[in-house]
This record gives sequence, C-alpha cells and structure tokens, in this order.
Amino acid sequence: MYELITILSLVTIGLSGLLILTGIVLIKLGKREWHKRAMLTASFLALIFVVLYLIKSSLYPPKQYTGEYKTLYYFVLWSHTILAIINFPLAVYTVYLGLKGLYDKHRKIAPITAAVWIYVAVTGWMIYFFLN
Repeated sequence: MYELITILSLVTIGLSGLLILTGIVLIKLGKREWHKRAMLTASFLALIFVVLYLIKSSLYPPKQYTGEYKTLYYFVLWSHTILAIINFPLAVYTVYLGLKGLYDKHRKIAPITAAVWIYVAVTGWMIYFFLN
C-alpha cells in the first residue's frame, strides 16, 4: 500500500506541475477556457496529492535521509515544506480570483503562485529521489 500511495502521489503532483506549465502557455496563446481547464485540473490533482500525503503520513513513519548530501537534502526539504505550506492558501486565492473574474488581481498573483507551485512539484520529486 505504501508503494501505491507513493506512486500515486508522484503522478498527481507531477501532472499537476505539468498542467500549470501548460496553463501558462495556454493563457499566453489567448486560450482562456483551455487555461482555466488546465489550472482547475492541476488544482484537483494537487488536492488529491494532499489527501494522499495526509493518508501516507498518518499510516507510515517518515523515511530518514541517510545519504551523503545532507545539507543539500535539508535545504531542498525545508524550502519545499515552507513553500508548500505558503502555496496552499495562495493557490486557493489565485483560483478564487480567476473563477470570480477578478482578472487584474489574478494576473498579479498568478505568476508567483505558478512559480512556487512548480518549485514545490519539482522539489517533491527531488525529495523522493533523495530518499529512494
């Protein structure tokens, strides 16, 4: 079960990050409806990831890093953790602004949200590779 949750977590957050990048390209191409679909799908996948993460965290003890790159690992881990915590309400607010049609505010905050989201997705994968 641990392995299944881990793989599903990697897939959901990885696809979420790719959909964020896709959404950025789509809005630059003026495809607003497809941008909206990509971003909402990314948000849904991220929500599934959070649920999987909470399940995994409640059922299994965390893995300990035993490699030789501890400084790098802990930098990645802590920056990932802090930015993931910050990005959750930021993402909810960004989606809210977009859905409510408050596009001026949405345009200001969305690039920050997207950059943090992608960083968190990439560093999440990095943490997995550090631990495995």
